[in-house]
Amino acid sequence: MLTTALSATWQLSRTQKTALVTVAAGVIYAIAFLDPYIGLFMAPFFALGCARGKHPLILLALSVVPALVLVAVSLAKFAVLDMPLFAYDHYFLRGNLVLLAYNDWRVATALVVTTAGTIYYIVHLFKGRGLFSRFEKGSLAALSVVSLGCIVDVQSWSQNGTIWTPDFAKPSLRTLMYSSQIPGAQLLLPAIMPPAPALANLHIGAPAGPLPDLFFVLEESTFPPELLRKSYEPHSLFSKTAPHTGPLRVHTFAGGTWRTEFPILTQMRPQEFGSDGLYVFHQLEGRIKRSIFTELKELGYRTMVFYPVPGSFINARNFYLSIGADEFNDPDTLGYSKGLDWKIPDSTIYETMLKKIGETNQPVAVMMLTINQHTPYDIKDPFTDYVTRYSDSDDAYGAFLEALTKRGRPTGVVTFGDHQPEFMTRFWDDHAKWYTTAYDIRCINFECAGPATTGQDNKALDVTLLSPFALQKFGFKLDDFAALQQEMFKNCDDDVMRCDEATRLTYNAAFSRFFE
Repeated sequence: MLTTALSATWQLSRTQKTALVTVAAGVIYAIAFLDPYIGLFMAPFFALGCARGKHPLILLALSVVPALVLVAVSLAKFAVLDMPLFAYDHYFLRGNLVLLAYNDWRVATALVVTTAGTIYYIVHLFKGRGLFSRFEKGSLAALSVVSLGCIVDVQSWSQNGTIWTPDFAKPSLRTLMYSSQIPGAQLLLPAIMPPAPALANLHIGAPAGPLPDLFFVLEESTFPPELLRKSYEPHSLFSKTAPHTGPLRVHTFAGGTWRTEFPILTQMRPQEFGSDGLYVFHQLEGRIKRSIFTELKELGYRTMVFYPVPGSFINARNFYLSIGADEFNDPDTLGYSKGLDWKIPDSTIYETMLKKIGETNQPVAVMMLTINQHTPYDIKDPFTDYVTRYSDSDDAYGAFLEALTKRGRPTGVVTFGDHQPEFMTRFWDDHAKWYTTAYDIRCINFECAGPATTGQDNKALDVTLLSPFALQKFGFKLDDFAALQQEMFKNCDDDVMRCDEATRLTYNAAFSRFFE
């Protein structure tokens, strides 16, 4: 029997042999992952390909190709981000894919190949004409039964699931379908809500003297080079001689800049809203009622954002405006770039920003992002490439500080890295080290409050605590919510992930009054 089967296989055409391999790959996947959902994804394509006179193997292969492509994409995403393909990944694809392709040849190439492959696939799926064969009728009935079972199974799944449940441990089609049942972004809360803490003072207090201008400067993909090259000494950016600087604990690596922007603005980890915080700018627009911007506006600040990429990217413009930004500026509105441009020098953004702000009696609170250090880096020697760019950013930052000094206005600057670049996986196997960047706090034309913090046990500060910590250095009085945060996390080495789950969820409950 085996000999007969091998002989029959040998007699197949090259196209039929390719189809056999494709079908075999689908069978192996279904068995290895115990995933009947492949039948659900096959069914519509099988139905469209019926009655076209195709060889059974070719029809099966064509119907299983879309499922295998999704599996391949899920495996690739899992390899890079440790998360499989989810239904809500559409947030990133819509409106962002074309922007990425505009600037990155790899994305553009993938988009062209995918489009060409899709057209080629559709042409071959609908090619031919014939009658429904007995095989097609029987197979379509079997796939319909499997699909119905999968749909019933999905509907019976718990509606309270999150991506941390075992159901999402594998990059499978089952995971993709189950993720479609995850409810919209919701704040993770204790099963039994604790009594709401008394927060008598809900707004920060102004410092003594004139209100300082405030600049929150996010340095893209930046960490102190001394982490790898001990002898490196920056002039200004994260300088070891600066009085208020140190390591910073962030909650993203190799990408997802917005997962650092979000806690700077809200004092909350984006992961506390589910979906690993990947799409908070899309999902939480208009739902957060307290931010650094809303608090500073209470004191009379003009709140501004300077973004290095188009405001449509990741829904940034809409999100920032929803949390209290008065103005959102991007390269297009400022007139120095179109689309995504990773090569905008930091100096260009600093100079354009100061020109835009101009001379005003109203204090400004500015969130500014750089882009100079963004991937891609030199493939053979990425760290040398990084240090070259860092040196440019260091010089630009020093010039920015000098320009602020010459303005003569009291100015507070807090600068921080958002995440380490992806090439750091070559140097550190310890994943915990991947989440350390740095912060730098400067008080220009006035004295910072409190003692210097540089070198205090080299203890990292969690990014969710950075904004209130900096505001204290600038002389502001914290509101009761920020004070509660400091009190709750003081025994966690200023790293919220070191705290037990009960502490984090209790803090979430305190924040819930500002979330809808």
